[in-house]
Amino acid sequence: MSFFKGILNDLVQRRLWPVPLALIAAIVAVPVVLAKSPQTHPAASASPNAAPGAGTPVASIRVANATKEARLASRSRDPFTQQLLAKATGAVTGAAAAAGGSTGSTAVVAGGSTPGGGGVSAAGGLGASSGSSVGTSVSGGAGTGSAPSRPAPVAPSSVKQAPAHSGLTSTEAYHVALSTTNPAGGVEPIDPLVRLTPVPSEQQPLLVELGVLKGTNHVLFAVQPGAALHGPGSCIPGPVDCEIVSLAPGQTESVAPSGSGQAGTLFQITGVSVDRYATAADASKARADVSRAGAQLLASSSSSTLALFQYDPAVGAVVDLRNLTVGGN
Repeated sequence: MSFFKGILNDLVQRRLWPVPLALIAAIVAVPVVLAKSPQTHPAASASPNAAPGAGTPVASIRVANATKEARLASRSRDPFTQQLLAKATGAVTGAAAAAGGSTGSTAVVAGGSTPGGGGVSAAGGLGASSGSSVGTSVSGGAGTGSAPSRPAPVAPSSVKQAPAHSGLTSTEAYHVALSTTNPAGGVEPIDPLVRLTPVPSEQQPLLVELGVLKGTNHVLFAVQPGAALHGPGSCIPGPVDCEIVSLAPGQTESVAPSGSGQAGTLFQITGVSVDRYATAADASKARADVSRAGAQLLASSSSSTLALFQYDPAVGAVVDLRNLTVGGN
């Protein structure tokens, strides 16, 4: 007790006695306050099944049992069909496989080759030949060019084809039309296509047109060194060492500088027909008409295959000398 008395006297002298008094009061008051719970008055909820009392307005509800069918103005459609498909433009279906008996027809799809004569897949979609050989990219030199990415020059319905025959009369000459794409994506028609014209242009002579192959309606092109081809054309002597490419009307081929990575220039034979002249002299003049630039390129060519495909002015077509026999055998 003397211990507590000493503490009490010390607090009184220091005038700190209100502090312990307040602490004691708080210790006693807190449990009393927490023990009391607030009085709640639950609201009386009306029973959902209780009938409304007198004088209470009740809203009336009318239910119509008759059903009405809504008539739609638009046509019904299948929800599983895809809507608003973009229409492919410039699609070209290839003609038959090119003449010459070679199995080197090309069928490149998005830079690769597929069996069954597939075509080059482009923005508008390009057709391909109906050949059955596995397509490969071919070039006149080392490496290959880039696959084309532009639409075909013309539609197949506008391609004019002359029936294949063994030769022309003395007053007739072949009329060849060609279409190519330019760097801007447009189409440039060349009609008529003078024999020995460089393709796609004199500034970039990757091919030289040789003329119509005798007995067919196919057009032959001499492949220049450093040219890479993609498409359904038939290569002679083969796809590995392509020196001459044969193209039928309606087939779309791509040519580009080998290893350049450039998009290939598309070209297509859009017409092979026969022009008739009043005299044989006029027809002979038309057959002898050639491009000077292409003639200079062929004069410096070292292709051994080119010597087997000679243009004969007497028949107005290119003669395949491989089919000639010696001694009538």
